[in-house]
Amino acid sequence: MNEFNLSKLNARVGDNCVFVSNLAVRYQSAATPEERMAMAIKIENAATMLRISAERLATETKNIYGGKDND
Repeated sequence: MNEFNLSKLNARVGDNCVFVSNLAVRYQSAATPEERMAMAIKIENAATMLRISAERLATETKNIYGGKDND
């Protein structure tokens, strides 16, 4: 992976953050328990994708720029 791809991955992480934030706003405005449950599931899935993207960003950043071996 090069720095350009790392930048694209960083943008994806940022986009995922915005998406989770928007879902949280929609969760707060949900009127029924069913809507809240559906939004909670979407938030959980989006948060998992965010975590995976962030971990990949961290790993690739370390691979490109180096880092200490103490994980």
